[in-house]
Amino acid sequence: MAPLLAALLLAVSPPPIRLAPLFTAAGAAAPGGARAAAASAPLVGIRYQLGPLGEGHGPDPDPRLRLDAFDCVTLIETAMALGAGRSEDEVRRALDDIRYGQVVELADRDHEVLSQWIPRNLEKGWIRPISRQLAGPATVEATTVYDHARWSRLAKRGHRLAGVPDLKLPLGRFAVEVVPPAALAAVEPHVPDGAVVWVIREDRLDQLTRVTHGGLVVVRLGRRWVRHASSWPGVLRVVEEPLADFAARQRRASSRPLTGLAFFALPDNRVRLASLPALAP
Repeated sequence: MAPLLAALLLAVSPPPIRLAPLFTAAGAAAPGGARAAAASAPLVGIRYQLGPLGEGHGPDPDPRLRLDAFDCVTLIETAMALGAGRSEDEVRRALDDIRYGQVVELADRDHEVLSQWIPRNLEKGWIRPISRQLAGPATVEATTVYDHARWSRLAKRGHRLAGVPDLKLPLGRFAVEVVPPAALAAVEPHVPDGAVVWVIREDRLDQLTRVTHGGLVVVRLGRRWVRHASSWPGVLRVVEEPLADFAARQRRASSRPLTGLAFFALPDNRVRLASLPALAP
């Protein structure tokens, strides 16, 4: 291969998958949230890239698994897969199951969090809602209604779910339980290790989603931190910051009011993982 061509291929291709250091970091952590938090610790500092994962073919040929770049969603998904898998094959199968409805196709990917990612992963058992368990009567319900008229208006503004035909657009009322900002200080000490947290903002009909960011809560020395892939200028990498600082930053980050944070625990999903079909060679 010509040296120039080899250099170009190296520049655009992700490096080899090396999961061994992540499995070592996981150690004897219990499957689920604790293992997801421990195994993803070495990913802190990895660069931010919007949409780094794809189907490996078709309209989005990006790889289905990579460890050299993340956005907020793919970091969460990869950590979840690490929380269950103990080999590359298992991590890949888990990640596919977390990211897609039934088939690995762009049209069946979980693009929008509130109407696709959350309900599908609740149904599969990858996540369990804990906002009400944490905040009790302070919990609020955040809802969004998607109908054909809304999707049509969004399309005219250039907001679409990539590759999703009209017949597969999510329709209906979708809800998530949220811990409001005023209740966060009280619930923080009780958030479990490895919990997924989504940032929920005010619903606006001209916006594609009210979920604007997400991360993984990790417990260290009794404190709760949020591990997330930050797109902030000058940061652009996987970082950790105290949960209180994360919430305060989200309140300042946009003129769109912050409804609160939605928390989900990661159960032990080894039984579901064992039921998933083997990957094609």
